[in-house]
Amino acid sequence: MKKGSKLLAILLTLVLVLSVCGCGGSDESGKQLIGTWALEYDLADLLAGEMEGFEDFSTPLVMTICFEFTEDGKFTMFGEEESFKANFDTWVDEFVTFGTDMMYQEFENSYNLTKEEADTKFMEQNGSSISDYLRDTFLAEVDVDALLQDMTITGTYETSGNKLYMAQDGESIDKNAYDVFTIDGSNLKLELPSGVDASEGEILPGLSYPLEFTKKN
Repeated sequence: MKKGSKLLAILLTLVLVLSVCGCGGSDESGKQLIGTWALEYDLADLLAGEMEGFEDFSTPLVMTICFEFTEDGKFTMFGEEESFKANFDTWVDEFVTFGTDMMYQEFENSYNLTKEEADTKFMEQNGSSISDYLRDTFLAEVDVDALLQDMTITGTYETSGNKLYMAQDGESIDKNAYDVFTIDGSNLKLELPSGVDASEGEILPGLSYPLEFTKKN
């Protein structure tokens, strides 16, 4: 069950790869960016590949990733707290059910025990039910509040035409690194610059350029 800690590592990876370089002020095109934009990402496939023995577990775990751009040239990237906590709770419930069924199957295959017999044996040895043990062990590895806090990134942004440069606080500008952005009503699309190999566009399984956001406010 130590694999549960992979969730934090995965989301921190997500933070890093979404943070393109650059910094500074903004030209007139940047005014269109002001506001909060959201993108939904389902971590299910990624988690299935990282959690050994649980590759067949595919319950969705959706995180809403938000970018907030302000008039003073600053941005904040964050995971939407309320929806993610609700989705995470549902995901953990399904994970515990799946894991419990796996353990019942293991008890049957290895010891020829029924579910009731497995429950009794497990309670005698561990002082809790299989499902409670799995839930407690998993949640001990993952602090959702800390995860969301670690995911929050602040910095500055600059636009030049349709080029978007971003830098985390403390980083210096790199004019050679940018995303191409287009805005159509309430939709924001981020694309790779012309000439960049399309193979570099995959950030994580199921998350690739172009990145498409919807304006929240």
